[in-house]
Amino acid sequence: MSEASPESPTAVAIVTPILPTPTAAPTVVPTDTAVPTITPTPFPPDLSISPEGVRLYPVPDIYAGEKVTFQILAHVPDNVNPADVTVHLLVNYQDVVSGTLNASNLQGNGVGLFEWAWDTSDAVGTHLVHIILDRYDTIQTGDENRDNNQAVLEVAVQDPVALSQPQRNAAWVTAETNCCVLHVVKGTAAERDLNQLMVAVETAVQQAATRLGEQPARQLDVYLIDRVIGQGGYAGYSIVVSYLDRSYANNGFHQIMTHEAVHILDRQFAPERINSLAEGVAVWASDGHYKPENIDRRAAALVSIGQYVPLAQLFDNFYPVQHEIGYLESAGFVKFLIDNYGWRRFRDFYSSVSADDATTLSGAVDINLQQHFNLTLAEAESQWLAYLAQLPPDPATVADLNATIRFYNIMRHYQQLYDPTAFFLTAWLPHPETLEREGNPADLTRHPQDEVNVTLEVMLQATDTAVRVGNYEQANILLDSIERVLNSGEFIDPLARNYLEVVRTASEADFEVQQIELNGNQALVKATPYNDVHLMELTIILSGGDWVLWQ
Repeated sequence: MSEASPESPTAVAIVTPILPTPTAAPTVVPTDTAVPTITPTPFPPDLSISPEGVRLYPVPDIYAGEKVTFQILAHVPDNVNPADVTVHLLVNYQDVVSGTLNASNLQGNGVGLFEWAWDTSDAVGTHLVHIILDRYDTIQTGDENRDNNQAVLEVAVQDPVALSQPQRNAAWVTAETNCCVLHVVKGTAAERDLNQLMVAVETAVQQAATRLGEQPARQLDVYLIDRVIGQGGYAGYSIVVSYLDRSYANNGFHQIMTHEAVHILDRQFAPERINSLAEGVAVWASDGHYKPENIDRRAAALVSIGQYVPLAQLFDNFYPVQHEIGYLESAGFVKFLIDNYGWRRFRDFYSSVSADDATTLSGAVDINLQQHFNLTLAEAESQWLAYLAQLPPDPATVADLNATIRFYNIMRHYQQLYDPTAFFLTAWLPHPETLEREGNPADLTRHPQDEVNVTLEVMLQATDTAVRVGNYEQANILLDSIERVLNSGEFIDPLARNYLEVVRTASEADFEVQQIELNGNQALVKATPYNDVHLMELTIILSGGDWVLWQ
């Protein structure tokens, strides 16, 4: 998106502000779990906002006393600078906060982010929220139609007495290791498993430090949260990693934790490093993206299936490239340079590359490759591809890679439909230390848990397990079933229907299902009693056409 300033009108005699429209048809929120299909709406050619572009946190429900964060995903034409677009937020016709589209997401779009802007203390009931862009009509070129500059939502604030006991008692608990301070929420799986997590985190951080040759300059803050965001983690000043029993996106805790620790440690010696190389270094140092992987064979498999993206294109537009492809390619290229020139020489190169070195990120990489290795980007890429071409074909790696790419594509389709605030390109990724001070644990732990969410998440989790053990046929059978549900919005597929009925049977017995191993007429289930985090093993069998809990 262009950063050029919009043209200014030559003369404006009277500026009439946009006022909230009392008769506007509101959109009831939250709607995060009630979207059966994705129906893309063509964007108008000018600046606009729709109710679907407004997200409120916590999700999916807000309870009185919580501070609400607003994320505004507006459509901004290329000729308009998002920072010039004013945003006014009103609740019940009263101004609450104003600002601009002052942030950006991984998709590269301008976003209005207003953290903890609305205090809902003593606000039980339904409220009318207006989001208004360019209220005083200062943008002329690129905002010709003022009628689409306003979104109206009807927001329910619920009585906190309806909160479950764990959410009502939610509070941060900390524990220290040599490397880190772990932050977990009381009453979650992470608190239950805190002792073993302390060891796992220490092990992962030490692997990151050893591979980089860089010990932590301070104790790292690690937040282990009871929901999935993106693929399971992110890092800024602190580290956030998903840890929950129904972890549908990724069960490779060691890889995720090591990966995110690398992102903290490499800033100590490469504060200006660019994201595309940083992700490659993190995968390389973790010995794989989601599990231990042979990165060279995997990169060669990517070329063989025709999914390779030219490096210049990858570096210039990294995050929108298919996630698994982008991370694998970057890791493969990084490993090739390290294997040929050594870590120290690569580290000097890595520390030198900055977005300020050229007009494009690929240009910045090219300049620094020439300075440190006497190679252009094109020459380095050609040598790397020649090396990959010499590796013997590996059908098992090809099958694993195909299944992995398909799994994560379908997983993200699930997120967009039923857990949209978890989708990595548009997710709110708060600074957890600020959240701990200003917000509440629900901002990072509450998530949609309707029947459809639980069922599809245990199916996705079963798929991840199948891929990890190399049962790609079973993985694809599960993915076919999940895809039919996502495309139709219904559990007509027999396999998906069985999973749904098992979830329903457990729920009727006051259990929340976390994992299901379905074997013919028998389901081995790991579940937690409602308002409890202690895992129990249940057996549910198919008898007379019904799934019943075996006592």
